[in-house]
Amino acid sequence: MRLLEAIAAEPSFLQVVVMGLVTVFVVLICLIILIKIMGSLMGGRASAPAPAPAPAPVQAAAPAPAAAQPNKQQLVAAVSAAIAEDMGSGVEHIRIHSIRKL
Repeated sequence: MRLLEAIAAEPSFLQVVVMGLVTVFVVLICLIILIKIMGSLMGGRASAPAPAPAPAPVQAAAPAPAAAQPNKQQLVAAVSAAIAEDMGSGVEHIRIHSIRKL
């Protein structure tokens, strides 16, 4: 009798671990059920989405000519200012040889 009273009075390490695990998994199961209910109410499907149609073959695009970018000087100025700010120096210490789109 004293053993049962001692167990009931002060939980052991194993009891605390088991109760914690049970609590976590019960809450996770409740969350899964709640999310499934909300998904069905919102009209979502639980199955995987339909496969996308096969994409059309892509032709290699020719590089755009330099004349297609009318604000090249403004672009160079903005890039220079950003690099100078990052380096902590002035724009006069930077020399940009080329800018290309990645």
